[in-house]
This record gives sequence, structure tokens and C-alpha cells, in this order.
Amino acid sequence: MLKLKSTLAALLAFAVTTAAVAEIDESKRIVYKRGEIFQNVAAEHVRPLLANTAWVSTWWDGQYMDKGGYAAIVWYGADGREHACITNSSTGKTGGWGAARAYSGYEKDFKAFKVRYPLKRAIDAHGDAWYQLLRYNGQTGELTTYLAGKRRWWENDVGHLQARLPAVTWEICPDFPSAESLGAKVNTKQTSRFYKELLSQDPGQRILRPQYVNECAHEWYGRKARRNSPACGGN
Repeated sequence: MLKLKSTLAALLAFAVTTAAVAEIDESKRIVYKRGEIFQNVAAEHVRPLLANTAWVSTWWDGQYMDKGGYAAIVWYGADGREHACITNSSTGKTGGWGAARAYSGYEKDFKAFKVRYPLKRAIDAHGDAWYQLLRYNGQTGELTTYLAGKRRWWENDVGHLQARLPAVTWEICPDFPSAESLGAKVNTKQTSRFYKELLSQDPGQRILRPQYVNECAHEWYGRKARRNSPACGGN
């Protein structure tokens, strides 16, 4: 049976923050019951949305800090592989870059909620899979991810898609593949390790692909289909 990663260790795969765990105010974290929030990108559009983009983000509580939390950086190649540059969630020390993982869209049935979710999936060389629920804003390029745990969707990373990799990527992760090898370009103005400060240096050329925004990308079935489908034009 497919199991979504829900432990804190799994959440920290892309998580970055300047605060110690004990100092995090969980009451600010946005949490939804399953069935209250859905990915607004269809499974078949996950790769077209992400291809040739840099996702720059911060751990969910970093948005409440003056300079922002430590920045996490992921490059999504057009070849369907992603490369992630991460830092320690508490200290900001280099966590290194992860080996390339295959990314794609995925559909998962949650029988308890009678709904089929579109999700984003990444699979590493060992066959281990990670799943995220994407919320993308086609007008601003903002992208927030949610992870599953305790029958809830928890706000995870808050950030945006941009056209170029931040210059700070190689300061954080010296062994990160070169921009040239990835077919990417570099935003030389973005040198800060802190998300908000990095944006103040340069907001980045945002990736705006509103054609992939679909608030009805999920599918209800059973009794809930009759009750909920009309909101998406169903019967």
C-alpha cells in the first residue's frame, strides 16, 4: 500500500528555517483536513509547469522572519529530473545537494474521502518516493507545497518559480551541478541565503503559466461526487 511520508524527517527533505524546533509557533502553520484543499495542477501538467524552472522557497515559518528563513533551491529539468540544494533546518549549514530524482505528476485515491488527488511525485535512485500537494499561482509565480500527515495537509515550503538559478546555490551547495550542465542560467544578483533578503536583491523572473491552473483537477467519486461535482461543472 502506498504510504505518504509524514514524519518530521521526511518533511525536512526540502525544509529550511532559522528557528530552533522548540521556537516554532505551530499555531501559525496552515493545516487543512483532506478534502478541504487540493492541488490546483492536474497530474499531467506537473512536468509542463515545472520544466526548466528554479523553485526558490523557505520552510513554512520562514515567512514570518524579517529576512526570511534559509532558502531552499530546486532545479526542475525538462528531462524530468530535479536537483535540490538544501541546508540544515536549524543552523543553515550546508546540507549538500541531493542526487537527481525523477519528478512527475501522480494520482492517488484517498478512499476515506472519496476523492482522487493529483500530486507531484519524486522518486530517487533507490525507488523511494516523496509526494507533495502543489498550490500554484499563475499570476504571481508563487508555489506552496503541502505534505500529508495525520489525515491533514500541512503547509511545508513557501516560495516561487523563477527562470534562473540564484547565484547563492553554489555557495550553499558547492557540488551542485553547473548551470551549464543543467541547461540553466544564473541570477547573479541573488546572493543571500535568506529568502526575503534574496528577493529584495532581485525578485527573479517569475514563471507565469496560468494555463496549468485548474481548481478542479481532483475527482470526487461515490456519494461525494454527486454532492461536490457541481462546483466544478459536473452532474
